Amino acid sequence: MSLLSDIIQIAQESNKTWPEMLNQASFRGVPFAVYGGDARFGRRLALHEYPGRDKPYIEDMGRSTRRIRMSGFLVTDSLVYGGGSVLAQRDALIGAVEAAGPGALMHPTLGALKVSVPSEGLSVIERWDMGRYFEISIVFIESGDRVFPSITTSTGSLLDKLASALGLSSALDFVRKVIGGVTAVINAVEGVIKFGRAIVGMVVGVIADFQVLVGRITRDVRSITSLASLMTGNFGRYANGNVSSALTVNKKAKDSTATMADLIAKNTTNRAAVDTAMDVLLVAAANLDANSGQQFTDAVQGVMDALVASIADPGNAIELLGSLARFTPPPVSGSSIIGVAREVAQDATSALLRRSALASIGKVVATYVPTSYDEAMTTMATVTGFIDGELLVAGDSGDDESYGALVALRQAVVSALTTTGATLPTLETFTFRAPMSALAMANRLYRDTGRTDELIQQANPIHPAFMPTTVKALAR
Repeated sequence: MSLLSDIIQIAQESNKTWPEMLNQASFRGVPFAVYGGDARFGRRLALHEYPGRDKPYIEDMGRSTRRIRMSGFLVTDSLVYGGGSVLAQRDALIGAVEAAGPGALMHPTLGALKVSVPSEGLSVIERWDMGRYFEISIVFIESGDRVFPSITTSTGSLLDKLASALGLSSALDFVRKVIGGVTAVINAVEGVIKFGRAIVGMVVGVIADFQVLVGRITRDVRSITSLASLMTGNFGRYANGNVSSALTVNKKAKDSTATMADLIAKNTTNRAAVDTAMDVLLVAAANLDANSGQQFTDAVQGVMDALVASIADPGNAIELLGSLARFTPPPVSGSSIIGVAREVAQDATSALLRRSALASIGKVVATYVPTSYDEAMTTMATVTGFIDGELLVAGDSGDDESYGALVALRQAVVSALTTTGATLPTLETFTFRAPMSALAMANRLYRDTGRTDELIQQANPIHPAFMPTTVKALAR
């Protein structure tokens, strides 16, 4: 789908009135009218209280069951949903409620849900003075599939979708500010690009500053030293990246036949691809006009995609891309019309670049494997810190589409890292009376000598045969 068609769809959706945005309520295909309702949301928590501690420890057991109550009515030959005889509608609704198994609920604001109705969940009130009108109240409980817990949760597709949505939203906000405004009928209004070369020069200048940061990332030594994390086998303490851990299977594909020479050659190709994508972006910036907004925003995304592909370790990628998520060019000011337009162009361009970097970080999180719960929480705080900073900018700038996409991406990042971290142990400090070898320590702590390399990576000793007497390692 092209950027213009996406903009048309988003603009049309944003101009709908509140009644136009509501869905027609129905359960198992039986429609009914709704005039109110309520829902209950939260988390299942286990409270652990200990002697001598003022604050309890709260164990998160997962999301609580969602209960939705809807109040409405049935009426003969409704002008909104039809339905025919109210008696036939009531019988159809009773049949839908009493049918075995979960059914599809279309909620006016929540959309399609898979739900079940508990005992006495449907209440029908009939009154002699109301005639062909029945009041109803229904309680729904969200239903899931019969599956068992697993230590691996697929959140990659969701993060990819939300990251792509952020890229589209940031492109839309850039087009509106620099190229021109957009309404429901796609009436293009002149933006700051009408001031010509002064604005184009500002955009090119921002891209040039951004290119400096991109060059530092491509030359970072970690992009090469982390290549061994994509190989299968034992290559020492410095070759273990955030691709897999002792307790979590790898989320990024490894090639059992690849050699280091193959990976270095591929990395060289990827770094050249970054330079090529950067050249394409500079050309798109230099030729920016009222008709080339899509080419420019696509070129920005092309740079970020090539940059992510050039970094093997997701942990390093999050850290390196963080500098791009905080990118802010030197401010410009001016009271003239052109001066104000230049300032708008600079802010819009830098915001587009930062949000594209955040979208790429969101995609990287989907392949990121923390080694412990502590690392997962630290990474979550780091990534959400990047997003929170941009949320303030988007809110102050009135970039509603980007703001909503950033909020959704933040929620997905928190959910992904919390879910992954929940399956991992915390880091604890272990103290021994005398130095021992890593092999003996792994056997002492875990009864598993296969985790020797993991201990070496955590303790980083001078020599694995003489581990320090105090080691911070996984609790289990």
